[in-house]
Amino acid sequence: MTDAHRSALRHWLSDVRESRDHPHDEGVDPCGVRWQRHAEGVLELTPATVSRSAEGAEDDAAAQPGYRYDAILSCGIHGDETAPIEIVDGILRDIADGRLTLRERVLVVLGNPDAVRAGKRYLEYDLNRLFQGAHAKRAESPAVQRARELEVIVAQFFAGVDGVRRTRRHVDMHTAIRASLFQRFAVVPGTPQHSPSDDWFDALGAADIEATMRTEQPSVTFSYFTCARFGAQSCTLELGKVAPFGENRLENFSGIDAALRRWLSGGEFEARDDGKSPQPQRFRVAAEIVRRTDAFVLDVPADTPNFTPYPAGTVLARDGENTYTVSHPEERIVFPNPNVANGLRAGVMVVPE
Repeated sequence: MTDAHRSALRHWLSDVRESRDHPHDEGVDPCGVRWQRHAEGVLELTPATVSRSAEGAEDDAAAQPGYRYDAILSCGIHGDETAPIEIVDGILRDIADGRLTLRERVLVVLGNPDAVRAGKRYLEYDLNRLFQGAHAKRAESPAVQRARELEVIVAQFFAGVDGVRRTRRHVDMHTAIRASLFQRFAVVPGTPQHSPSDDWFDALGAADIEATMRTEQPSVTFSYFTCARFGAQSCTLELGKVAPFGENRLENFSGIDAALRRWLSGGEFEARDDGKSPQPQRFRVAAEIVRRTDAFVLDVPADTPNFTPYPAGTVLARDGENTYTVSHPEERIVFPNPNVANGLRAGVMVVPE
């Protein structure tokens, strides 16, 4: 068991990097936050005070619950994407040290500890292609086990502890492997049953997210899983480019860091101190380019930035007798990668909303 006087929050990252995590441990942090470790790198945090009388209630019976959201904050799904891990670690350290008061129930997930320790994107399989049950189609491996484990933990977390159905949100933070015309952008999944709200896009804009791409394409990513299965307001954030620990320019992500802190301490993403309400440039997914065979060719230079525009009539991909031709007046390509396995997407085409 963890030393009762040792902060699980303060040592969240170091415990993972040094393989010192104790799965299924629980306790109360010296700062008063109750924590439960469901798996390596996965902490469920409950505020020190779970009731507050924000409406002027005179007693506990009339007090309102001390949290409004069931919130998931995830990072490290890809082990070499270190900036989001450092952002989350800084938030947890400030909670532990009393510089930030936690007022929301939150599940903190460091997705792929093995890949983090190896400094690699992934080891056997890309973890962010194993959700929505996709792990069942792969040979058993640590990554498959981890995806299955995280799905179970998320389901238990969203089931709640007191029967109260709260707003569910999931912010999954990544960094990109290529340059982008928008340094900070969000993939916002939705389904016919669970469409993202305008408030969610406003909140992302207030966090200095420069562009959003809304998609209802079925996916096997972590954020699509929480949206489709649990109706969460979810997003995959892309924050700059991959860099080793200690080499990230975290000042470039001060907007999302501040927004997360506002949210977890009882405020709102969009309640900026400067009173501004910046809006992201909004796109929607028009199509996905999928590699079907070994004959696939993507006619895009290897160093093409995300959101590079192409005019109508441009042939971007060939796969045997099949081609992908830009059909809108302008389409922008995101995540171009011809080296994916057959059956996976090699690029996403977006158009303005």
